[in-house]
Amino acid sequence: MGEPDLKAELPRAEPGTAEGTGRIVVPFTARMLGAIGRDVNAVCSPLSAQVVLTMAGLGAAGDTRAQMEAVLGGTMDELAAASNTLSSVLAAVGDQERAADEDDAPEPAVASLVNGVWTQEGITVQEAYLEDLAEHFGSGVYEVDYTDDGARKDARERINGWVADATNDLIEELISADLLSADTRMVLVNALHLKAAWHQPLSSAPGPFTLADGSEVETEMLTGTAQGWYEDDVCRATSLGTYGGDLSLALVQPVADVPAVLDAWADAVADGAEGAGGGLSAVLDGVQNSDPVELILPAFDIGWGGSLKEILEGLGMELAFGAADFSGITAEEELHISDVVQKAVITVDSEGMEAAAATAAGFAASAPAEPNELVLDSPFLFVAYETSTLAPLVLGWIGDPSQTR
Repeated sequence: MGEPDLKAELPRAEPGTAEGTGRIVVPFTARMLGAIGRDVNAVCSPLSAQVVLTMAGLGAAGDTRAQMEAVLGGTMDELAAASNTLSSVLAAVGDQERAADEDDAPEPAVASLVNGVWTQEGITVQEAYLEDLAEHFGSGVYEVDYTDDGARKDARERINGWVADATNDLIEELISADLLSADTRMVLVNALHLKAAWHQPLSSAPGPFTLADGSEVETEMLTGTAQGWYEDDVCRATSLGTYGGDLSLALVQPVADVPAVLDAWADAVADGAEGAGGGLSAVLDGVQNSDPVELILPAFDIGWGGSLKEILEGLGMELAFGAADFSGITAEEELHISDVVQKAVITVDSEGMEAAAATAAGFAASAPAEPNELVLDSPFLFVAYETSTLAPLVLGWIGDPSQTR
């Protein structure tokens, strides 16, 4: 992409302490996960949406900013600092393994959380906003022309190319033609990518998976040993770690069904129990023990894409899409968010996992005698997360692993 056309001459802020950073991600994650459509399979990244909306929120003022902070679960300064720390933590994933360069070892893990901004050429962007982008997101501003049909097509191709590069070509065509118009003035984008191998490959064989309606499908089932055990009134869970230990996949089996878990996680946020160790936080905290678990799960390969506008409005972020105040971005025009779109994919097989998401805002140790066992042969949830921060990265559920993207 080359150097940005506009960028503040400020170094990126020093990242904060990794431990505990994921806490600020969890409440919005639980709320958004509970609000998306209850399709058979689902995958999304509330983190990616939270980062994009934080980029936007740093330019918001008054009630618009207050409403966005209430939905996102923190002040814009707190959210921006957390994003900066998570970006730094993810960029370092796999570094120790690459430096060790051990023969016959699995491929070191990789992860990234990157951001881009494209504004209408000629718009005067507030210097304070450019400073926020540089300091917290390592980003400047690229200028494009949205007003001309041909130039707008070029801008769309340029943004989509940037996203494809940032996600190892897993996310293509994030920006559809109808997202941009002659009225578009800015597009904010976050791209998340992670890829990691299991410590040891999982064994694979055909097996049955029971759907929510009681019927069965034959699919590829994976068998291996996970580490970490958690259970509460609505679920039980374990964690499948990856080579290097930086990334893990939490696997969550409902006691009743997937919606009951989603509702309980959202309720924990509403009741204030999330910060006290309830809900999704309790699951991610709970699987950080050394209990071995005999694990069976299906291989899966799923994707999703769509608008988050109605979801965000339903969560209480209404002003940003209407009578908004984004005067912190530019004083030349009144801006509002026209739409927020996301695409996400995840593949889990015998070798490891790879996941990506992009969002645009137009604008285990010693074994017990009897180890636990988790057989995921009916609908379950998954959470790909970074282990030092316990930040959930890509989440969803599997109702039918035979359906692939």
